[in-house]
Amino acid sequence: MLSLQGAIDLLKAHQLFEEVIINQQRHYDLSDSLKDQPINQLTYDSRQVEAQALFICKGLHFNTQYLIDAIHKGAVAILSGQEQVEIVKAQQLRALQIVVNDVQKAMAVLARGFYGNPDEQLTMIGYTGTKGKTTSVYFARHILQAQYGSNVAQLSSIDNCLNGTDFVESHLTTPESLDLFRMLREAVDHGMKYLVMEVSSQAYKKSRVYGLQFDYGVFLNISPDHISPVEHPNFDDYLYCKSQIIEHSKQIIISREIAAYDLLIEKARERNVPVISFGVRPGCDYQYQAEEHGYFKVKTNRDRLPRLDDQYRVMVPGNFNYANALSAMIVAAQLKIKPATIKQGLLETVVPGRMEMMTSPNGIIACVDYAHNYLSLTASFAFLKHEYPQSRLIVVVGSVGDKAESRRSGIAKALMEYADIAILTSDDTYGEDQQKVIQEIHSYLSGPKPVEVLEILDREAAVRQAFALAQPQDVVFLAAKGREQYLRVASGNQPYFGDYQLAQELTK
Repeated sequence: MLSLQGAIDLLKAHQLFEEVIINQQRHYDLSDSLKDQPINQLTYDSRQVEAQALFICKGLHFNTQYLIDAIHKGAVAILSGQEQVEIVKAQQLRALQIVVNDVQKAMAVLARGFYGNPDEQLTMIGYTGTKGKTTSVYFARHILQAQYGSNVAQLSSIDNCLNGTDFVESHLTTPESLDLFRMLREAVDHGMKYLVMEVSSQAYKKSRVYGLQFDYGVFLNISPDHISPVEHPNFDDYLYCKSQIIEHSKQIIISREIAAYDLLIEKARERNVPVISFGVRPGCDYQYQAEEHGYFKVKTNRDRLPRLDDQYRVMVPGNFNYANALSAMIVAAQLKIKPATIKQGLLETVVPGRMEMMTSPNGIIACVDYAHNYLSLTASFAFLKHEYPQSRLIVVVGSVGDKAESRRSGIAKALMEYADIAILTSDDTYGEDQQKVIQEIHSYLSGPKPVEVLEILDREAAVRQAFALAQPQDVVFLAAKGREQYLRVASGNQPYFGDYQLAQELTK
């Protein structure tokens, strides 16, 4: 809980506070009569406003009616940038208004204080990267649970677990700061001691994790993605946002395979952040070697690091998962978890919607995965071609609307490199015409390797067509949606049978 004065003190400490407006008069300090006014709720949703709430005006396209509704519902104060000041004045609303220079950062600062700095009571482990975040989080949580039982919480793009046992579907890779710190508080109240989470580039771009320090930060990989007018204007901005995890971690664990590795290491050294590297290169601190059927070997190349020299196995298909598993193993080793326990956790790891394989009675192989960009698709395709070298690869894929436009050419490139048949279909449309998105992907499909292309806008019909075309020993790959049973459209979530659910039905 916070008082008005406590909130302003926090904002001043982070150089975010500009002024407070009381009865249309600007002030830098509160009067004595207002200092102890309690804030009983923080919210950015006007529908949820309760008495003595602090309402936060956030978003590029903020609707001022929300502000008016919040005041009428009894908000004790509103927090906003300068752009909302005149609205309050014009509407002659008698509301205390806290004005800040960065609403997103201010929301994070106040949320952390309001919920009592819950991150300080948890061992925080954060994962960033273009691909592999979710799988790595699952590996880490299972290993930690093998050691510590149900005292491990998880935040992922698939689901969240705040009490060690119950999982709830998530809606953002990294929640908004207000929701994030509330969830961390809930995890602490449930007795959690460890929390493993995904950290997206947007989490740093939009200050969702502002003020959050990770005990262990893991940088898995990076490739061009999320480049669009509403996300990152270019790859340099994407890389910069991803790299923020370095200066916000007490220890950084980083893949030696990242092209910008030297730059990132310089950044870590400048900030005195200890670094542990991993990968397939001989110079890595921890080096892995892929073997067959989920087995891989690890060699420890730096003295004074916990030894992980042994053979390990994962049950999540895909050679690329060896690196994901090793990143989780390194975190576990820093926590002094023994290799035998690590092995147990790896074997117990199953990731819903990630490389889930099933086979029909007549030998058609289906694979369902959340892969949605060039890096993740090629990693999955390469594994499947290695495992089933004589099989045709039939891919059902689309791309999200209204963002990540750069992803579409990468999807086409991956299809040209590996696919025999590509069925282009709808993904999460948001507000963009999916026929246009499909046609854009199709326009990039020209190269020396012939790919048979079909355009089927209805996703369920596209999946059924893929199975209808498949012959025994063919591989049908359903990309991007995993176990999700909805498609995001402009008006919200539209029910969808689900890729995984369809594959289960059609392989019977």
